[in-house]
Amino acid sequence: MEILWKTLTWILSFIMASSEFHSDHRLSYSSQEEFLTYLEHYQLTIPIRVDQNGAFLSFTVKNDKHSRRRRSMDPIDPQQAVSKLFFKLSAYGKHFHLNLTLNTDFVSKHFTVEYWGKDGPQWKHDFLDNCHYTGYLQDQRSTTKVALSNCVGLHGVIATEDEEYFIEPLKNTTEDSKHFSYENGHPHVIYKKSALQQRHLYDHSHCGVSDFTRSGKPWWLNDTSTFSYSLPINNTHNHHRQKRSVSIERFVETLVVADKMMVGYHGRKDIEHYILSVMNIVRLPNFTVIPA
Repeated sequence: MEILWKTLTWILSFIMASSEFHSDHRLSYSSQEEFLTYLEHYQLTIPIRVDQNGAFLSFTVKNDKHSRRRRSMDPIDPQQAVSKLFFKLSAYGKHFHLNLTLNTDFVSKHFTVEYWGKDGPQWKHDFLDNCHYTGYLQDQRSTTKVALSNCVGLHGVIATEDEEYFIEPLKNTTEDSKHFSYENGHPHVIYKKSALQQRHLYDHSHCGVSDFTRSGKPWWLNDTSTFSYSLPINNTHNHHRQKRSVSIERFVETLVVADKMMVGYHGRKDIEHYILSVMNIVRLPNFTVIPA
């Protein structure tokens, strides 16, 4: 039976408990600056917004429409949510022309964000910012995949035939920076997945279960090549013609939890955007994210 994975229901619960966690369960890095010291190599780039032909439009790449809506009630406002975006950036001797489309089927009408404290739920909301996009590199639709969010800058992945590039806004930059100024664009960090150092081996001593928390890498960058995925195969030997199944739309309900350390790393202001950016990447075909 053919399964259509179209609409996902994300229930995001942010655990703000005050209790301490064991060191193995903490984020590997306390800041972006510390994480960058871990990379073998990365580059800084300033993406720009362009039109379909690549002509410059603006240095502003983040979502400035403030098109937050109540997911359970309000439809997308075409005047606020930009359904099509084009960006350009250069890195590693290559020029990337991004062709992006607003991901309107990202979450369902039941989307909810909950904030929890040590005594239980504190508050919740069902608002969603329309800033999550998927697409491809211009003129390379069949060989490239892109998943980016521009809620606070470009955050996501650019996958080509040869390499996967991760991009995120550079934090803690100021207008008097020696290298960049916001008048000339917002600097972003871009790095290759292959540039990550393999400092720690997986621990296979726990009853055959791989321990991803000790890999020393951010959880979304763990190597998935050792995992095999298979779908059930109908091995029936009945050669009689069978009635064809009707396609049925299916739904996946997902609970994503951000602990105190993750909230501390990204900040309460940006944690929702960050998690949804990661989940936007997960929806790319053949792109798997394994949490630690």
